[in-house]
Amino acid sequence: MKPTAPAVPPPVWSDLYAAAQRFRTLRPWEVLDDLDPVAVRDPATGATGYGIVMGSGGTMFGCCLYRGAEGFNIYRGLLEGSSTHRADDEFALQNCLLLEFGARSDLQSGDLAVIRKLGLSFKGKHAWPVFRSLLPGYAPWFLDEAEATLLTLGLHAICAHSESVIKGEIDESLRKGECLLYTPIGDQRTEFNVQWEPWPPLVEQNPSQPILNLTRINALLGVKTTGAGAWEAEVFYLPAPIMEGDRPFYTRMGIVCQQSSGVVLTAEVSTPDLSGSQVLVDAICSSIERSQLRPDTIVVKDANDAAALWPLGKTLGFAVRQQKKLTAIRMFRKDVMKRFGFGGGGKKR
Repeated sequence: MKPTAPAVPPPVWSDLYAAAQRFRTLRPWEVLDDLDPVAVRDPATGATGYGIVMGSGGTMFGCCLYRGAEGFNIYRGLLEGSSTHRADDEFALQNCLLLEFGARSDLQSGDLAVIRKLGLSFKGKHAWPVFRSLLPGYAPWFLDEAEATLLTLGLHAICAHSESVIKGEIDESLRKGECLLYTPIGDQRTEFNVQWEPWPPLVEQNPSQPILNLTRINALLGVKTTGAGAWEAEVFYLPAPIMEGDRPFYTRMGIVCQQSSGVVLTAEVSTPDLSGSQVLVDAICSSIERSQLRPDTIVVKDANDAAALWPLGKTLGFAVRQQKKLTAIRMFRKDVMKRFGFGGGGKKR
């Protein structure tokens, strides 16, 4: 079943489009950039967003509202250069609400239906607002009512902050360990209390341990252990969304290659409900079953992958080694990304 856009009441849409128009008219990208996050909290729900204005570079105009501590940690990792995510996977790991102004041709039928229903019209190259929800493992999708409400509040908070900056009342929104938090006053939700608040605590991403299928593992113990050499193994997201379920999602691919020859032993895809470590373990088991060989060593790039494979390696008798560059897998990934219309660096051509 194909995903359907969530139902959002027309008054909620009307408020969001009005906030977007206020944002565009104010042009906050002329005074703010991605080093000026604006925090906003909805007292009705407790939801917190961290808004980043896009447009100071002159190419993409809009706002990215990172959600909660997890979303802020993504922004913080980009800001400090401390992100633990693979750069090529960042497109699939965002947790934010997005407003981007573009051309009418950038809109989908669902966007145009709402605009027609509200009786709105826009003119200009960067005039048509597009709203999207991004969640880890899932492709950008239409907003639901709660998301539209939070993004509306976030846009008004950014506008209020921008006006204060223009007036010289505020000169920063971020300082060591703290950020400015806007909380709405009254029912109009366009006036705010402003105070400094500590950054949300870092969310430790403890990788889930894969489940070892004992029946499958016992069968693999009968496979010979000589002649396989070292294998490279990795898991990554494919950039083409799958249009199924409640919302479109990205698939993970588990890939195992023979290191010396570059031969691909297994390339398996999975849905977001499986952890990366589980996909990796399953791909290695499939490679052993298909080749009827057990490797001497599994080489991985990521420390979390190495830790996740340690129990399987101990049971099946192979070593696990971490290495910065996986040449065989890099060549395979380059070929796959080109097939999806991406260059070697992971950017759309």
